[in-house]
Amino acid sequence: MPRYKLRCRGDKYRPVIKVLKVKNGVPTKVTFNGQVYALVHSDHINGRKNYASK
Repeated sequence: MPRYKLRCRGDKYRPVIKVLKVKNGVPTKVTFNGQVYALVHSDHINGRKNYASK
């Protein structure tokens, strides 16, 4: 069983992030702490680009 360093408030450390998908040189899907995160641009609403402006 690994022993983890006890962290206090304000501590800084370097987490391990694994890139799963890259598009045009930008990581769009990453995994961090066992969770998968995806990049969602601000102009996308429910997967439909510029839907609110029409």
